[in-house]
Amino acid sequence: MKRFLLWLWRVLPLTRGMQFVALWLMNRKFLLGVNGVVVDSDGRVLLLRHSYRNDYPWGLPSGWVKGGEQPEAAIVRELREEVGLDARVICVLDVRIDRDLPRVDLTLLCRPSAPVAARLRPRDVEIQAAGFYRPGEFPGPLIDPQPEMIERGLAVLGDPGVPPRSPSPERP
Repeated sequence: MKRFLLWLWRVLPLTRGMQFVALWLMNRKFLLGVNGVVVDSDGRVLLLRHSYRNDYPWGLPSGWVKGGEQPEAAIVRELREEVGLDARVICVLDVRIDRDLPRVDLTLLCRPSAPVAARLRPRDVEIQAAGFYRPGEFPGPLIDPQPEMIERGLAVLGDPGVPPRSPSPERP
């Protein structure tokens, strides 16, 4: 069957759009999540208190990528929706594949687009509080791998207050 489909692909005059639709229909779907390590000009990290997280209520801004949306646009949208913050993406810090679910999470390093002079305002029922915090002064523990992602983001930005990290053991 595969050989026949590959032959059809080669001989049929399919446009790029038609090829995309065929690939979309024939392949597995998965969720794509985004996390943002947002660092302000003072080296502080944006943390949000999420109303639906019981064990670790404080954490990085995050959300799901909508259909047809690019990951960079998704984290910018989430920041605007959740706390009214405009930001720009610097780079991808990490890609994680969930071993149990069809899900991939991207962690993106971001900077506020303008100095954060105004107080952040939670604009969504999911967010109870928001603020920029210095490492070591976080309002609560963060779920793994968020502390590692924050360290990585600060290291990329060249924060001298971040000590070198020894490699962590492989996770099962």
